[in-house]
Amino acid sequence: MLSVLIPCLNEEDNLRRFPQALFPALKSLGRDFEVVLVDDGSSDGSWREISRLSEKLSNARAERHPRNLGLGAALATGFSACQGDWIAVLDADLTFPPEAISGLLARQRETGADMISGSPFLCPAPRGSWRRRIPSRILNALYGALLDPRLTSYTPIFRLYRAQIVKTLRLKSRGFEINAEIAAVFARGGFEIAETPAAISVRVYGRSKLNVLRELGRHARLMARILFRRL
Repeated sequence: MLSVLIPCLNEEDNLRRFPQALFPALKSLGRDFEVVLVDDGSSDGSWREISRLSEKLSNARAERHPRNLGLGAALATGFSACQGDWIAVLDADLTFPPEAISGLLARQRETGADMISGSPFLCPAPRGSWRRRIPSRILNALYGALLDPRLTSYTPIFRLYRAQIVKTLRLKSRGFEINAEIAAVFARGGFEIAETPAAISVRVYGRSKLNVLRELGRHARLMARILFRRL
């Protein structure tokens, strides 16, 4: 079974899109699936929308943090709750389209890898603000220099993980740098990793929760841990 893990923070409007924009795309994969939604202490109506989905749909399940604990904590909660053999992680704003999960699954079948990362950097025309694209490219190049330069996508969330591995990882990051930490642990642990192109679009509703300066500081600390082998 495939588990689709979606962490949520103040995504009420995007959650309303899920019955039309998410679940039909997952059904088209032609395999059993569940959707695990983790509300990370939202202050809007996100929990109400998540509860409605879990009550209406038998393959949607809800987890909740009473306060905001960060993306790392939301992923940890979600990994523990997932029951599938494979876990695909998706942004709640659906900027990585659910249809692209088929590309992750196809690449896994092709390579047998334990982690498949969807990389917008392998696409010919990445979208989004240059204020985010340029720091992102620099960060991913630095992680590649520290770890494995063949992997271009250390920071994006859109991935497929072998559940029996990712559930056992002892992760420390609590911010957006969690995605880079997971990739680093897979790379350092000798697990098989691969990539596939994954186009990213712009948000339909809401704002990104990413604070660029704060996250750059967190990435710097994570890189220091990688450099001194303290992962």
